[in-house]
Amino acid sequence: MDLSYLVNQIKATPSGLRLRQGTVITVNANRTMDVQIAGDGFTLPSVRYLSHYAPKPSDQVWLLNDGADLLGIGMVAGATRTLSPKAYRGTAQSITANTETLVSFSAVENDDWNCWDLSPNPTRLTAPLTGRYIAVAMVKWSDSGNDNDWFSNSILLNGTQEIAYGNTKKLRTHGSHINVTSPPVTLTKGHYIELRAEASVNSSLIVTADGDSYVGWMPSLSLIYLGS
Repeated sequence: MDLSYLVNQIKATPSGLRLRQGTVITVNANRTMDVQIAGDGFTLPSVRYLSHYAPKPSDQVWLLNDGADLLGIGMVAGATRTLSPKAYRGTAQSITANTETLVSFSAVENDDWNCWDLSPNPTRLTAPLTGRYIAVAMVKWSDSGNDNDWFSNSILLNGTQEIAYGNTKKLRTHGSHINVTSPPVTLTKGHYIELRAEASVNSSLIVTADGDSYVGWMPSLSLIYLGS
């Protein structure tokens, strides 16, 4: 980058506050972002932003410039932005008794980040950038014949680390619902989460959709971005 360009960007002319518009290029792990000022071809590195704003690449942002200080204060209203991609199944998935099984998803919604890919990893949601996240899963198991039957679901990080868990026993005639939510966790770009299922009896994960509008699609797995 030309040093004179950087000087001109941070120098207030005339003196005082200036409100500028830009595009987020990269979100950094140290709670800064690299921003391209509107109308320029260069990228300004390590721009700080207010704590209430969780930036993501391609956001159109407002920047407050006061002399040498440049601060991101929020996103331009109306810009495309989705912070919670949700992968889900369109058909039931059979689960063999006492066998840990990863849920394989067939579709996704609100995935501007391309966190899910049908091939080659339909079980995964992948973090698009380093930051803090919450993972949420919802499932409904089919009815079983024994009141002592149990069902469990867990959310795995990178295939091994269990970051959330839930279980239940049979609920008569209604199937068994499990909602699993992780505490906030730090994920590095490229880390991924998966939903694992296990039961004491041969069963299946039932698909629910428009008929259960209060929950939307199940089974499902969501990744909610909280910020860097």
